[in-house]
Amino acid sequence: MNLAGRVLVTGATGFVMANVVRWLAERGHHVVAGDVKPPDALLRQFVDGLPGAVTFHQVDVTDRAAVMSLVREVRPARVVHGAAITAIPPDVERARFVETVEVNVMGTLHLLGALAEVGVDRVVAVSSGSVYGRRRDLAEISEDDDKAPQALYPMTKWSADMLARRFAETRGLSLAVARLASPFGPFERDTGSRPLLSPIAHWAQAALDGCPVIVVGDATSRRDVIYVDDVAAGIAALLLADRLPHDAYNVSWGRDASAQETVAMLGCIVPGLRVEWRPDEASPWLGPGNVIRGPLQCDRLQQDLGWRPQHDLASGLAAYLEWLRRHP
Repeated sequence: MNLAGRVLVTGATGFVMANVVRWLAERGHHVVAGDVKPPDALLRQFVDGLPGAVTFHQVDVTDRAAVMSLVREVRPARVVHGAAITAIPPDVERARFVETVEVNVMGTLHLLGALAEVGVDRVVAVSSGSVYGRRRDLAEISEDDDKAPQALYPMTKWSADMLARRFAETRGLSLAVARLASPFGPFERDTGSRPLLSPIAHWAQAALDGCPVIVVGDATSRRDVIYVDDVAAGIAALLLADRLPHDAYNVSWGRDASAQETVAMLGCIVPGLRVEWRPDEASPWLGPGNVIRGPLQCDRLQQDLGWRPQHDLASGLAAYLEWLRRHP
């Protein structure tokens, strides 16, 4: 499906949203990429030369007037809202507490208010699997399971998740929330809103650099990782669908993997891989609010829209390593 109108993507310089922009532009869509920061040369190169057009606009989602001005200028047909300050370690959480709430919660409401005024066919609000919180077991998690966010980032995502769906209900907007598993893949970097990169990003780069892969904390801990191109395709499926039977969807591989399994798979792809195990060191990914849970179920997205992840852990890691080799 190729839309007649534009697609607005907020948070477009970030990891996941940059991949969403690229996915849409590869398929001929005209994408307006909005972010508080201007695109750098690497991002422009990432989305350049594709069949669709990509135009960049600077906008701060905490500035209600600026958001309204952009929406009135662009008048998008459909929107992916991904602007956020993502998972953050405790020291950063303390320093950016109010800012995180303003961006993740109020920024969402500012955008939805503007879209309700001008009219829009569909909004996808990007949320997080972290809203489900930590679990006693590793059972699969469905969209209807209890939510128990336990740190600032997941709390703000759950607040925005609930408010966005209620706002859409009261204003007649077609909206779906996409709750993402743990993405990895091309273009993951710290742009200021993502200070805590995934373990796979560190491990993959170390493997290619010939450095030891350092695994801290419990190596048997599990994460429901998903290759970012599959995330982009899942978000796009929600964005482009003619109708949505539900207002919330998990976007996941549907399985999980331990650090041991992931590093072993890296070793199959990069012969001679050296690994340092540091079980006594604290892992930033296993603190309060981070992943100790089973994988997110993705049955709803598959059954409603026919989406399927194209990568398992092995093929996702291989694709990521190949991309890193070509873009050192």
